[in-house]
Amino acid sequence: MSLAESPSPAPSSSSGSDDFAALLDAELELASAADSAALGDAFAEEDLEENEEEDEVEVEVEDLEQKGTKRRRLEELHQDQASSVMPDEDTAGSSKNVQVEICPHPGYFGGLCFRCGKPQAEEDVSGVAFGYIHKGLRLGTSEIDRLRGADLKNLLRGRKLVLILDLDHTLINSTRLQDISPAENELGIQTIASKDDPNKSIFTLESMHMLTKLRPFVNKFLNEASSMFEMYIYTMGDKAYAIEIAKLLDPGNIYFSSKVISNSDCTQRHQKGLDVVLGAETVAVILDDTEYVWQKHKENLILMERYHYFASSCHQFGHNVRSMSELMHDERESDGALATILDVLKRIHEIFFDSDVGTDLSSRDVRQVIKAVRKEVLQGCKLVFSRVFPQKSRPQDHFFWKMAERLGAVCCTDVDSTVTHVVALDRGTDKAHWAAANKKFLVHPRWIEAANFRWCRQPEEDFPVPPPNGNPVPRSKGKGKDKENAVASHHKETNKGKENNVADEKETGQDEDNALAGQEEMAEENAVPGQEKAEENAVPGQEKTQETALDTTTTGPTDS
Repeated sequence: MSLAESPSPAPSSSSGSDDFAALLDAELELASAADSAALGDAFAEEDLEENEEEDEVEVEVEDLEQKGTKRRRLEELHQDQASSVMPDEDTAGSSKNVQVEICPHPGYFGGLCFRCGKPQAEEDVSGVAFGYIHKGLRLGTSEIDRLRGADLKNLLRGRKLVLILDLDHTLINSTRLQDISPAENELGIQTIASKDDPNKSIFTLESMHMLTKLRPFVNKFLNEASSMFEMYIYTMGDKAYAIEIAKLLDPGNIYFSSKVISNSDCTQRHQKGLDVVLGAETVAVILDDTEYVWQKHKENLILMERYHYFASSCHQFGHNVRSMSELMHDERESDGALATILDVLKRIHEIFFDSDVGTDLSSRDVRQVIKAVRKEVLQGCKLVFSRVFPQKSRPQDHFFWKMAERLGAVCCTDVDSTVTHVVALDRGTDKAHWAAANKKFLVHPRWIEAANFRWCRQPEEDFPVPPPNGNPVPRSKGKGKDKENAVASHHKETNKGKENNVADEKETGQDEDNALAGQEEMAEENAVPGQEKAEENAVPGQEKTQETALDTTTTGPTDS
Protein backbone atom coordinates (compact mmCIF):
# COMPACT_ATOMS: atom_id res chain seq x y z
CA MET A 1 0.00 0.00 0.00
CA SER A 2 1.16 3.51 -0.69
CA LEU A 3 1.99 6.05 1.90
CA ALA A 4 -0.76 8.01 0.20
CA GLU A 5 -3.23 5.38 1.38
CA SER A 6 -2.00 5.14 4.95
CA PRO A 7 -4.32 6.39 7.66
CA SER A 8 -3.74 9.79 9.23
CA PRO A 9 -1.47 9.55 12.25
CA ALA A 10 -3.05 9.54 15.66
CA PRO A 11 -2.86 12.81 17.61
CA SER A 12 0.56 13.26 19.14
CA SER A 13 3.14 15.90 19.78
CA SER A 14 5.21 14.75 16.82
CA SER A 15 5.22 16.73 13.61
CA GLY A 16 4.38 15.53 10.12
CA SER A 17 8.04 15.12 9.28
CA ASP A 18 8.68 12.89 12.30
CA ASP A 19 5.51 10.89 11.64
CA PHE A 20 6.45 10.45 8.04
CA ALA A 21 9.98 9.41 8.90
CA ALA A 22 8.62 6.68 11.19
CA LEU A 23 6.19 5.40 8.56
CA LEU A 24 8.87 5.34 5.91
CA ASP A 25 11.25 3.49 8.22
CA ALA A 26 8.57 0.84 8.75
CA GLU A 27 8.12 0.34 5.02
CA LEU A 28 11.85 0.06 4.53
CA GLU A 29 12.02 -2.62 7.24
CA LEU A 30 9.16 -4.46 5.58
CA ALA A 31 11.07 -4.50 2.32
CA SER A 32 14.17 -5.75 4.19
CA ALA A 33 16.23 -3.17 2.37
CA ALA A 34 19.35 -1.72 3.89
CA ASP A 35 19.41 0.99 1.24
CA SER A 36 17.51 2.17 -1.79
CA ALA A 37 19.23 -0.29 -4.14
CA ALA A 38 18.25 -3.27 -2.00
CA LEU A 39 14.71 -1.92 -1.88
CA GLY A 40 14.54 -1.88 -5.69
CA ASP A 41 15.88 -5.47 -5.91
CA ALA A 42 13.28 -6.72 -3.46
CA PHE A 43 10.45 -5.19 -5.47
CA ALA A 44 11.85 -6.53 -8.76
CA GLU A 45 12.10 -10.12 -7.47
CA GLU A 46 8.57 -10.04 -6.09
CA ASP A 47 7.21 -8.65 -9.36
CA LEU A 48 8.69 -11.63 -11.26
CA GLU A 49 7.85 -14.41 -8.83
CA GLU A 50 4.45 -13.33 -7.55
CA ASN A 51 2.96 -11.47 -10.47
CA GLU A 52 -0.60 -12.54 -9.73
CA GLU A 53 -0.54 -12.73 -5.95
CA GLU A 54 -1.82 -10.19 -3.50
CA ASP A 55 -0.44 -10.24 0.04
CA GLU A 56 -1.54 -8.30 3.06
CA VAL A 57 1.02 -7.55 5.70
CA GLU A 58 0.35 -6.05 9.08
CA VAL A 59 3.05 -3.78 10.41
CA GLU A 60 3.16 -2.34 13.86
CA VAL A 61 4.66 1.14 13.88
CA GLU A 62 5.82 2.50 17.18
CA ASP A 63 4.67 6.10 17.73
CA LEU A 64 7.55 8.60 18.02
CA GLU A 65 6.27 9.95 21.33
CA GLN A 66 5.80 6.50 22.89
CA LYS A 67 2.05 7.08 23.19
CA GLY A 68 1.05 3.67 22.03
CA THR A 69 1.18 1.86 18.72
CA LYS A 70 -0.53 2.26 15.42
CA ARG A 71 -1.84 -0.60 13.36
CA ARG A 72 -2.04 -0.24 9.65
CA ARG A 73 -2.21 -2.49 6.64
CA LEU A 74 0.32 -2.33 3.84
CA GLU A 75 -1.14 -3.96 0.73
CA GLU A 76 1.51 -5.00 -1.78
CA LEU A 77 0.26 -5.12 -5.38
CA HIS A 78 2.62 -7.15 -7.56
CA GLN A 79 0.96 -6.81 -10.99
CA ASP A 80 2.74 -5.48 -14.03
CA GLN A 81 2.40 -1.67 -13.69
CA ALA A 82 2.93 -1.10 -17.39
CA SER A 83 -0.53 -2.39 -18.41
CA SER A 84 -3.98 -1.29 -17.27
CA VAL A 85 -5.61 -4.75 -17.64
CA MET A 86 -4.31 -8.32 -17.61
CA PRO A 87 -5.88 -11.72 -18.34
CA ASP A 88 -6.88 -13.97 -15.49
CA GLU A 89 -8.20 -17.54 -15.57
CA ASP A 90 -11.32 -18.49 -13.63
CA THR A 91 -12.06 -22.00 -12.40
CA ALA A 92 -13.74 -22.94 -15.68
CA GLY A 93 -10.67 -21.97 -17.67
CA SER A 94 -12.25 -18.88 -19.20
CA SER A 95 -10.48 -15.55 -19.33
CA LYS A 96 -11.65 -12.32 -17.83
CA ASN A 97 -10.25 -8.82 -17.69
CA VAL A 98 -9.21 -7.61 -14.27
CA GLN A 99 -8.70 -3.87 -13.81
CA VAL A 100 -5.26 -3.11 -12.38
CA GLU A 101 -4.46 0.07 -10.49
CA ILE A 102 -1.78 2.28 -12.01
CA CYS A 103 0.67 3.44 -9.34
CA PRO A 104 0.47 7.24 -8.93
CA HIS A 105 4.09 7.31 -7.67
CA PRO A 106 3.42 9.49 -4.61
CA GLY A 107 7.14 9.78 -3.95
CA TYR A 108 10.58 8.31 -4.51
CA PHE A 109 13.27 7.02 -2.20
CA GLY A 110 16.75 6.60 -3.63
CA GLY A 111 15.34 6.99 -7.13
CA LEU A 112 12.68 4.28 -6.68
CA CYS A 113 8.96 4.73 -6.12
CA PHE A 114 8.37 3.78 -2.48
CA ARG A 115 5.03 2.23 -3.47
CA CYS A 116 5.75 0.06 -6.50
CA GLY A 117 9.54 0.13 -6.73
CA LYS A 118 9.62 1.56 -10.25
CA PRO A 119 12.74 3.64 -10.99
CA GLN A 120 12.18 7.35 -11.25
CA ALA A 121 11.79 8.30 -14.89
CA GLU A 122 12.92 11.57 -16.42
CA GLU A 123 9.33 12.76 -16.63
CA ASP A 124 8.82 12.06 -12.90
CA VAL A 125 11.36 14.58 -11.59
CA SER A 126 8.65 16.90 -10.26
CA GLY A 127 8.03 17.16 -6.54
CA VAL A 128 10.22 18.35 -3.69
CA ALA A 129 13.27 16.69 -2.15
CA PHE A 130 13.12 16.17 1.62
CA GLY A 131 16.69 15.08 2.23
CA TYR A 132 16.69 16.36 5.79
CA ILE A 133 14.05 13.72 6.65
CA HIS A 134 15.61 10.87 4.66
CA LYS A 135 18.47 11.06 2.21
CA GLY A 136 17.20 10.54 -1.33
CA LEU A 137 13.55 11.17 -0.45
CA ARG A 138 11.40 13.09 -2.94
CA LEU A 139 7.64 13.62 -2.54
CA GLY A 140 5.02 14.53 -5.11
CA THR A 141 2.56 17.37 -4.66
CA SER A 142 -0.39 15.19 -3.66
CA GLU A 143 1.62 13.34 -1.03
CA ILE A 144 2.96 16.61 0.40
CA ASP A 145 -0.59 17.96 0.61
CA ARG A 146 -1.77 14.78 2.33
CA LEU A 147 1.01 14.87 4.90
CA ARG A 148 0.47 18.56 5.58
CA GLY A 149 -3.24 17.97 6.02
CA ALA A 150 -2.62 15.18 8.53
CA ASP A 151 -0.01 17.28 10.33
CA LEU A 152 -2.38 20.26 10.52
CA LYS A 153 -5.08 18.16 12.20
CA ASN A 154 -2.61 16.88 14.77
CA LEU A 155 -1.21 20.33 15.45
CA LEU A 156 -4.60 21.92 15.97
CA ARG A 157 -5.70 19.09 18.27
CA GLY A 158 -2.59 19.75 20.34
CA ARG A 159 -3.09 23.54 20.18
CA LYS A 160 0.22 24.03 18.40
CA LEU A 161 1.50 26.09 15.48
CA VAL A 162 4.72 25.77 13.44
CA LEU A 163 7.78 27.91 14.24
CA ILE A 164 10.64 28.26 11.72
CA LEU A 165 13.86 29.47 13.37
CA ASP A 166 16.88 30.98 11.65
CA LEU A 167 20.26 30.43 13.31
CA ASP A 168 22.91 33.07 12.57
CA HIS A 169 22.23 36.49 14.12
CA THR A 170 18.84 35.20 15.33
CA LEU A 171 19.61 32.49 17.90
CA ILE A 172 23.41 32.57 17.79
CA ASN A 173 26.49 34.46 16.54
CA SER A 174 29.56 32.66 15.20
CA THR A 175 33.08 33.65 14.23
CA ARG A 176 36.08 31.91 12.79
CA LEU A 177 39.02 31.48 15.15
CA GLN A 178 41.22 33.31 12.67
CA ASP A 179 38.87 36.33 12.81
CA ILE A 180 39.02 36.80 16.57
CA SER A 181 40.15 40.36 17.27
CA PRO A 182 43.25 41.22 19.36
CA ALA A 183 40.98 42.60 22.08
CA GLU A 184 38.98 39.36 22.17
CA ASN A 185 42.23 37.39 22.36
CA GLU A 186 43.46 39.50 25.26
CA LEU A 187 40.23 38.83 27.11
CA GLY A 188 40.79 35.09 26.65
CA ILE A 189 37.59 34.39 24.78
CA GLN A 190 38.84 31.02 23.52
CA THR A 191 39.70 30.00 27.06
CA ILE A 192 36.19 30.88 28.18
CA ALA A 193 34.75 28.76 25.37
CA SER A 194 36.91 25.75 26.30
CA LYS A 195 35.93 25.70 29.98
CA ASP A 196 33.87 22.79 31.21
CA ASP A 197 30.99 24.91 32.51
CA PRO A 198 27.40 23.65 32.13
CA ASN A 199 26.14 27.25 32.16
CA LYS A 200 28.50 28.63 29.54
CA SER A 201 27.11 30.22 26.39
CA ILE A 202 30.29 30.32 24.22
CA PHE A 203 31.35 27.08 22.56
CA THR A 204 34.22 25.93 20.36
CA LEU A 205 33.37 24.02 17.18
CA GLU A 206 36.73 22.27 16.88
CA SER A 207 36.12 20.61 13.52
CA MET A 208 35.10 23.94 11.97
CA HIS A 209 37.66 26.15 13.75
CA MET A 210 34.91 28.41 15.01
CA LEU A 211 33.43 29.92 18.15
CA THR A 212 29.67 30.13 18.60
CA LYS A 213 27.85 32.32 21.12
CA LEU A 214 24.30 31.45 22.13
CA ARG A 215 22.00 34.45 22.35
CA PRO A 216 20.89 35.27 25.90
CA PHE A 217 17.58 33.64 26.90
CA VAL A 218 17.74 31.17 24.00
CA ASN A 219 17.40 28.06 26.20
CA LYS A 220 14.36 29.40 28.03
CA PHE A 221 12.96 30.63 24.74
CA LEU A 222 13.13 27.19 23.13
CA ASN A 223 11.70 25.49 26.20
CA GLU A 224 8.66 27.77 26.41
CA ALA A 225 8.13 28.00 22.65
CA SER A 226 8.11 24.20 22.35
CA SER A 227 4.84 24.04 24.30
CA MET A 228 3.15 26.22 21.66
CA PHE A 229 4.98 25.30 18.45
CA GLU A 230 6.48 22.45 16.47
CA MET A 231 9.89 23.94 15.72
CA TYR A 232 12.17 23.76 12.69
CA ILE A 233 15.69 25.08 12.19
CA TYR A 234 16.06 26.68 8.77
CA THR A 235 19.45 28.13 7.86
CA MET A 236 21.33 29.00 4.71
CA GLY A 237 24.36 27.48 6.39
CA ASP A 238 25.86 24.11 5.49
CA LYS A 239 24.24 20.90 6.72
CA ALA A 240 27.20 19.99 8.94
CA TYR A 241 27.19 23.44 10.52
CA ALA A 242 23.42 23.36 11.08
CA ILE A 243 23.62 19.97 12.79
CA GLU A 244 26.45 21.11 15.08
CA ILE A 245 24.49 24.19 16.16
CA ALA A 246 21.35 22.10 16.64
CA LYS A 247 23.31 19.90 19.07
CA LEU A 248 24.25 22.98 21.10
CA LEU A 249 20.70 24.30 21.16
CA ASP A 250 18.99 20.95 21.60
CA PRO A 251 21.39 18.45 23.19
CA GLY A 252 18.51 16.20 24.20
CA ASN A 253 17.06 16.20 20.68
CA ILE A 254 13.61 17.09 22.01
CA TYR A 255 12.89 20.31 20.09
CA PHE A 256 13.94 19.71 16.48
CA SER A 257 14.53 15.98 15.92
CA SER A 258 14.97 15.62 12.13
CA LYS A 259 13.61 19.09 11.42
CA VAL A 260 16.93 20.79 10.58
CA ILE A 261 16.86 22.40 7.13
CA SER A 262 20.03 23.78 5.52
CA ASN A 263 21.11 25.37 2.24
CA SER A 264 21.26 22.02 0.44
CA ASP A 265 17.52 21.57 1.04
CA CYS A 266 16.47 24.88 -0.55
CA THR A 267 14.65 24.67 -3.88
CA GLN A 268 15.63 28.19 -4.98
CA ARG A 269 19.08 29.71 -4.77
CA HIS A 270 19.52 32.33 -2.03
CA GLN A 271 15.90 31.89 -1.01
CA LYS A 272 14.21 30.06 1.82
CA GLY A 273 10.77 28.59 1.25
CA LEU A 274 8.04 26.75 3.12
CA ASP A 275 7.83 24.24 0.26
CA VAL A 276 10.33 22.04 2.12
CA VAL A 277 8.45 22.30 5.41
CA LEU A 278 5.81 19.65 6.11
CA GLY A 279 3.65 22.18 7.90
CA ALA A 280 0.78 24.24 6.52
CA GLU A 281 1.57 27.83 5.55
CA THR A 282 -1.51 28.99 7.45
CA VAL A 283 0.04 27.98 10.80
CA ALA A 284 3.71 28.82 10.12
CA VAL A 285 5.51 31.63 11.96
CA ILE A 286 9.05 32.53 10.85
CA LEU A 287 11.75 34.18 12.97
CA ASP A 288 14.66 35.47 10.88
CA ASP A 289 16.94 38.51 10.85
CA THR A 290 16.86 38.67 7.03
CA GLU A 291 13.70 39.60 5.16
CA TYR A 292 15.20 39.23 1.68
CA VAL A 293 15.43 35.43 1.81
CA TRP A 294 11.69 35.08 2.51
CA GLN A 295 10.33 36.86 -0.57
CA LYS A 296 7.37 34.47 -0.90
CA HIS A 297 6.49 34.36 2.79
CA LYS A 298 6.87 37.87 4.20
CA GLU A 299 3.46 37.69 5.86
CA ASN A 300 4.67 34.75 7.96
CA LEU A 301 7.86 36.55 8.98
CA ILE A 302 8.71 38.25 12.26
CA LEU A 303 11.92 40.17 11.62
CA MET A 304 14.50 39.83 14.38
CA GLU A 305 17.09 42.30 15.61
CA ARG A 306 20.46 41.05 14.51
CA TYR A 307 22.64 39.58 17.21
CA HIS A 308 26.21 40.85 16.75
CA TYR A 309 28.33 39.53 19.60
CA PHE A 310 31.75 39.01 18.00
CA ALA A 311 33.91 41.76 16.50
CA SER A 312 34.02 40.07 13.09
CA SER A 313 30.23 40.18 12.90
CA CYS A 314 30.17 43.91 13.63
CA HIS A 315 32.88 44.64 11.08
CA GLN A 316 31.26 42.52 8.41
CA PHE A 317 28.11 44.61 8.60
CA GLY A 318 30.03 47.89 8.61
CA HIS A 319 29.62 48.73 12.30
CA ASN A 320 32.82 50.42 13.35
CA VAL A 321 32.15 50.01 17.04
CA ARG A 322 33.55 47.81 19.76
CA SER A 323 31.70 44.52 19.89
CA MET A 324 29.83 43.21 22.91
CA SER A 325 32.54 40.57 23.35
CA GLU A 326 35.18 43.33 23.53
CA LEU A 327 33.04 45.37 25.93
CA MET A 328 32.33 42.26 28.01
CA HIS A 329 28.58 42.77 28.10
CA ASP A 330 25.61 41.14 26.47
CA GLU A 331 21.89 41.46 25.94
CA ARG A 332 19.84 41.20 29.10
CA GLU A 333 17.85 38.00 29.34
CA SER A 334 14.87 39.69 30.96
CA ASP A 335 13.99 42.07 28.13
CA GLY A 336 16.35 41.22 25.29
CA ALA A 337 15.28 40.34 21.76
CA LEU A 338 14.27 36.71 22.41
CA ALA A 339 12.35 37.51 25.60
CA THR A 340 10.48 40.25 23.74
CA ILE A 341 9.62 38.01 20.80
CA LEU A 342 8.53 35.18 23.11
CA ASP A 343 5.87 37.49 24.52
CA VAL A 344 4.76 38.31 20.96
CA LEU A 345 4.56 34.60 20.10
CA LYS A 346 2.47 33.93 23.19
CA ARG A 347 0.04 36.65 22.12
CA ILE A 348 -0.17 35.31 18.57
CA HIS A 349 -0.79 31.80 19.88
CA GLU A 350 -3.45 33.02 22.31
CA ILE A 351 -5.34 34.93 19.61
CA PHE A 352 -5.14 32.09 17.10
CA PHE A 353 -6.64 29.56 19.53
CA ASP A 354 -9.12 31.97 21.08
CA SER A 355 -12.26 29.93 21.71
CA ASP A 356 -14.45 33.03 21.50
CA VAL A 357 -13.66 33.42 17.81
CA GLY A 358 -16.55 31.98 15.82
CA THR A 359 -14.53 30.41 13.00
CA ASP A 360 -13.31 26.83 12.90
CA LEU A 361 -9.64 26.35 13.78
CA SER A 362 -8.87 24.78 10.41
CA SER A 363 -10.01 27.92 8.61
CA ARG A 364 -7.86 30.33 10.64
CA ASP A 365 -4.66 31.86 9.29
CA VAL A 366 -1.77 32.86 11.54
CA ARG A 367 -0.66 35.46 8.97
CA GLN A 368 -3.77 37.49 9.69
CA VAL A 369 -3.07 37.24 13.41
CA ILE A 370 0.52 38.46 12.96
CA LYS A 371 -0.74 41.37 10.87
CA ALA A 372 -3.35 42.34 13.46
CA VAL A 373 -0.94 42.17 16.41
CA ARG A 374 1.65 44.23 14.52
CA LYS A 375 -0.91 46.93 13.72
CA GLU A 376 -1.54 47.46 17.43
CA VAL A 377 2.02 48.74 17.98
CA LEU A 378 1.62 52.33 16.68
CA GLN A 379 -2.15 52.47 16.54
CA GLY A 380 -3.37 56.02 17.14
CA CYS A 381 -0.14 57.64 15.91
CA LYS A 382 -0.14 59.98 12.89
CA LEU A 383 3.30 60.65 11.44
CA VAL A 384 4.75 63.23 9.09
CA PHE A 385 8.34 62.90 7.85
CA SER A 386 10.83 65.73 7.42
CA ARG A 387 13.88 65.28 5.19
CA VAL A 388 14.05 61.58 5.89
CA PHE A 389 13.46 60.50 2.30
CA PRO A 390 15.35 61.38 -0.89
CA GLN A 391 13.69 64.42 -2.45
CA LYS A 392 12.95 62.77 -5.81
CA SER A 393 11.35 59.63 -4.38
CA ARG A 394 7.75 58.93 -3.44
CA PRO A 395 7.47 58.92 0.37
CA GLN A 396 4.92 56.10 0.17
CA ASP A 397 7.55 53.83 -1.38
CA HIS A 398 10.08 54.36 1.38
CA PHE A 399 11.07 51.76 3.93
CA PHE A 400 10.18 53.81 7.02
CA TRP A 401 6.78 54.86 5.63
CA LYS A 402 5.84 51.25 4.90
CA MET A 403 7.16 50.06 8.26
CA ALA A 404 5.15 52.68 10.15
CA GLU A 405 1.96 51.71 8.30
CA ARG A 406 2.51 48.03 9.05
CA LEU A 407 2.75 49.02 12.71
CA GLY A 408 -0.65 50.70 12.52
CA ALA A 409 0.41 54.34 12.19
CA VAL A 410 -1.12 56.77 9.71
CA CYS A 411 1.50 58.52 7.55
CA CYS A 412 1.02 61.84 5.75
CA THR A 413 3.07 64.47 3.92
CA ASP A 414 1.67 67.66 5.45
CA VAL A 415 1.25 68.79 9.04
CA ASP A 416 -2.13 69.46 10.63
CA SER A 417 -3.63 69.41 14.09
CA THR A 418 -4.15 65.63 13.99
CA VAL A 419 -0.43 64.85 13.52
CA THR A 420 1.08 63.31 16.66
CA HIS A 421 4.72 62.81 15.60
CA VAL A 422 7.22 64.52 13.31
CA VAL A 423 10.01 62.15 12.24
CA ALA A 424 13.20 63.98 11.29
CA LEU A 425 16.98 63.67 11.08
CA ASP A 426 17.68 67.12 12.51
CA ARG A 427 15.81 69.97 14.20
CA GLY A 428 16.49 72.54 11.51
CA THR A 429 13.47 71.84 9.28
CA ASP A 430 10.20 73.76 9.17
CA LYS A 431 8.26 70.68 10.26
CA ALA A 432 10.61 70.16 13.19
CA HIS A 433 10.03 73.77 14.28
CA TRP A 434 6.28 73.23 13.89
CA ALA A 435 6.46 70.15 16.14
CA ALA A 436 8.23 72.13 18.87
CA ALA A 437 5.78 75.06 18.60
CA ASN A 438 2.73 72.80 18.72
CA LYS A 439 4.04 70.43 21.39
CA LYS A 440 4.12 67.42 19.08
CA PHE A 441 6.56 64.55 19.45
CA LEU A 442 9.78 65.07 17.46
CA VAL A 443 11.55 61.73 17.03
CA HIS A 444 14.40 60.17 15.10
CA PRO A 445 13.50 57.48 12.52
CA ARG A 446 15.10 54.91 14.83
CA TRP A 447 12.02 55.30 16.99
CA ILE A 448 10.03 53.49 14.28
CA GLU A 449 12.63 50.75 14.02
CA ALA A 450 12.67 50.24 17.76
CA ALA A 451 8.89 49.85 17.77
CA ASN A 452 9.18 47.38 14.90
CA PHE A 453 11.67 45.15 16.71
CA ARG A 454 10.20 45.57 20.18
CA TRP A 455 6.57 45.22 19.09
CA CYS A 456 5.48 48.09 21.34
CA ARG A 457 5.57 51.88 21.23
CA GLN A 458 8.86 53.14 22.63
CA PRO A 459 9.36 56.23 24.83
CA GLU A 460 9.79 59.14 22.43
CA GLU A 461 12.32 60.85 24.72
CA ASP A 462 14.75 57.97 24.13
CA PHE A 463 15.02 58.89 20.43
CA PRO A 464 15.77 62.63 20.27
CA VAL A 465 16.54 64.53 17.07
CA PRO A 466 19.94 66.28 16.92
CA PRO A 467 20.35 69.97 16.02
CA PRO A 468 21.30 71.01 12.44
CA ASN A 469 25.01 71.18 13.24
CA GLY A 470 24.99 67.45 13.82
CA ASN A 471 26.01 67.58 17.47
CA PRO A 472 24.30 64.79 19.36
CA VAL A 473 21.57 65.64 21.81
CA PRO A 474 22.06 64.40 25.39
CA ARG A 475 20.10 61.21 25.72
CA SER A 476 18.30 59.78 28.67
CA LYS A 477 20.32 57.45 30.83
CA GLY A 478 19.69 53.92 31.95
CA LYS A 479 17.17 51.58 30.43
CA GLY A 480 15.92 54.10 27.89
CA LYS A 481 19.40 54.52 26.49
CA ASP A 482 19.74 50.75 26.26
CA LYS A 483 16.61 50.64 24.13
CA GLU A 484 18.02 53.21 21.75
CA ASN A 485 21.26 51.29 21.51
CA ALA A 486 19.24 48.33 20.30
CA VAL A 487 18.63 50.04 16.97
CA ALA A 488 21.42 52.64 16.81
CA SER A 489 24.61 52.67 14.71
CA HIS A 490 23.08 51.87 11.37
CA HIS A 491 25.65 52.18 8.61
CA LYS A 492 25.56 51.93 4.86
CA GLU A 493 26.62 48.70 3.31
CA THR A 494 29.52 49.53 1.02
CA ASN A 495 29.63 46.17 -0.67
CA LYS A 496 27.88 47.16 -3.91
CA GLY A 497 30.05 46.34 -6.85
CA LYS A 498 32.27 43.91 -4.93
CA GLU A 499 33.33 41.01 -7.06
CA ASN A 500 32.99 38.56 -4.21
CA ASN A 501 29.22 38.70 -3.75
CA VAL A 502 27.48 35.40 -3.20
CA ALA A 503 24.21 36.88 -4.45
CA ASP A 504 24.01 38.40 -7.91
CA GLU A 505 21.34 40.91 -6.99
CA LYS A 506 22.39 44.57 -6.63
CA GLU A 507 20.44 47.28 -4.96
CA THR A 508 19.74 50.29 -7.15
CA GLY A 509 21.19 53.33 -5.37
CA GLN A 510 18.93 56.20 -4.36
CA ASP A 511 19.73 59.85 -3.79
CA GLU A 512 21.52 59.67 -0.45
CA ASP A 513 21.84 63.38 0.36
CA ASN A 514 19.09 63.32 2.97
CA ALA A 515 19.00 59.59 3.61
CA LEU A 516 19.56 58.07 7.02
CA ALA A 517 22.87 56.30 7.42
CA GLY A 518 22.31 52.66 6.61
CA GLN A 519 19.10 53.45 4.75
CA GLU A 520 20.01 51.67 1.55
CA GLU A 521 17.78 48.70 1.93
CA MET A 522 20.46 46.14 1.49
CA ALA A 523 22.54 43.97 3.77
CA GLU A 524 24.93 41.13 3.26
CA GLU A 525 24.76 37.85 5.13
CA ASN A 526 27.82 35.76 5.84
CA ALA A 527 29.07 33.47 3.14
CA VAL A 528 28.41 29.76 3.06
CA PRO A 529 31.45 27.48 2.76
CA GLY A 530 31.73 25.85 -0.62
CA GLN A 531 30.07 28.66 -2.53
CA GLU A 532 32.08 30.30 -5.25
CA LYS A 533 33.72 33.68 -4.68
CA ALA A 534 33.02 33.73 -0.96
CA GLU A 535 34.31 36.75 0.92
CA GLU A 536 37.51 36.33 2.85
CA ASN A 537 36.03 37.36 6.17
CA ALA A 538 32.82 35.39 5.90
CA VAL A 539 31.93 32.96 8.67
CA PRO A 540 31.71 29.34 7.51
CA GLY A 541 28.23 27.93 7.46
CA GLN A 542 26.49 31.25 7.67
CA GLU A 543 24.13 33.00 5.30
CA LYS A 544 25.26 35.60 2.83
CA THR A 545 22.96 37.47 0.51
CA GLN A 546 21.77 40.97 -0.23
CA GLU A 547 18.50 41.97 1.33
CA THR A 548 16.04 44.80 0.77
CA ALA A 549 15.84 45.73 4.43
CA LEU A 550 17.87 47.80 6.85
CA ASP A 551 20.82 46.13 8.47
CA THR A 552 20.12 45.97 12.17
CA THR A 553 22.57 46.25 15.03
CA THR A 554 21.55 44.21 17.99
CA THR A 555 23.44 45.50 20.92
CA GLY A 556 20.05 45.36 22.60
CA PRO A 557 19.31 46.12 26.20
CA THR A 558 22.56 45.10 27.81
CA ASP A 559 24.07 43.99 31.04
CA SER A 560 27.43 45.66 31.62
